[in-house]
Amino acid sequence: MPACLAPHHPVDPGSSKLQFAPFSSALNVGFWHELTQKKLNEYRLDETPKVIKGYYYNGDPSGFPARLTLEFSAFDM
Repeated sequence: MPACLAPHHPVDPGSSKLQFAPFSSALNVGFWHELTQKKLNEYRLDETPKVIKGYYYNGDPSGFPARLTLEFSAFDM
């Protein structure tokens, strides 16, 4: 039978597994500057957890870890 007429076998949805991908953190210099300004001028002695945002990227070639990047904009909510 020609290849173009071969029956299609869909991927079994049960065979896909969610897996943990270890990542490395990348803290931009701008993040540290903004954190310093926030701590001095806004947070002061307040040590409650703060909501920030980061960027997760796992599209690098094989062998490179995924990374979580925090930049100066991490505090812009």
